Amino acid sequence: MVSGSTSAVQGAPSITAQPAGQTVTVGQTATFTVAATGTAPLSYQWRKNGVAIAGMTSSSYTIPAATTADNGAQFTVVLSNSVGSVTSSVAMLTVSAASVAPSITTQPASQTVTAGQTAMFSVAATGTAPLAYQWNENNVAISGATSSA
Repeated sequence: MVSGSTSAVQGAPSITAQPAGQTVTVGQTATFTVAATGTAPLSYQWRKNGVAIAGMTSSSYTIPAATTADNGAQFTVVLSNSVGSVTSSVAMLTVSAASVAPSITTQPASQTVTAGQTAMFSVAATGTAPLAYQWNENNVAISGATSSA
């Protein structure tokens, strides 16, 4: 078995473009592609963490919807023909959690105060960090009021 991107045997498979690592969020598609030369026909077998992926025998492999379980997975492809075989370099898949839109979980409460007293408003929210806050008074942004309280 020849390993790497070149081969000394005439007509043996040779990888001309290695599969590239991918970074996606949960649910997104990830596609790995390899380009090769060598005496036809060339056979392809994609592997995930060293294990052959059943039915994945073309020059590209697509994960239709990545999951957190796919994070850190290492993909390679073995190309072979009647002369020999070659294994690609590793392409790593990084899967990050899906972004979550901000949502207010506790609304600011109305207050009644006497002139000169301090009024303190606060809000609680969830969503993908970092969350940004901007307080307004009568629909006008309050300068510097950019925290949850």
